Amino acid sequence: MIYILVICGALGAAYFLFRHFQRGAYVIGSYMEAPAEVRAAAKRVGFKAQPNVHSITSLHSPELCVAAMAFAFAQMDDNQEPCEETLAKAVSKHLQVDPLQIDDFCTLAPWLVDQGGGPTPAFDRLTKRLKQLDHGPYFGKMMNVLGDMTAAGTKGMPSARQADAMGALARIFRTA
Repeated sequence: MIYILVICGALGAAYFLFRHFQRGAYVIGSYMEAPAEVRAAAKRVGFKAQPNVHSITSLHSPELCVAAMAFAFAQMDDNQEPCEETLAKAVSKHLQVDPLQIDDFCTLAPWLVDQGGGPTPAFDRLTKRLKQLDHGPYFGKMMNVLGDMTAAGTKGMPSARQADAMGALARIFRTA
């Protein structure tokens, strides 16, 4: 009788361990599938993927959130590819971030936008996350960074998608 209990216990433990290890890759799979340079930049910045949480929701730095928002905003311009130099200048000018972190932000921003499902949904998610992180003090800095990205665009004016994103941004920050 005792042997049957031991065997059942061992089988139960093996099943739970199997399910635990099987689930681990699913939980942080998108982070583990990221290129090595993205993982290295995330490690330097201190970004850690949390289990069962979206990558954007895992952000802890308002500066990284603003940089990713600026990249998503630049991607919404239909006639121009986002320029990392413009992003780096805008972030360093308005956020006063260490130059080494700026390079990491420029590496992580495209990956975060891709994880968000493209520029428009990522911009909305990043806006909500920024509001959760700081409740307003970064709003002026973010607007300055987005203004620099708009000025670097093809027309110097926001495109239709960018204007819609600005409307969504105003709606999100207006609500309490």
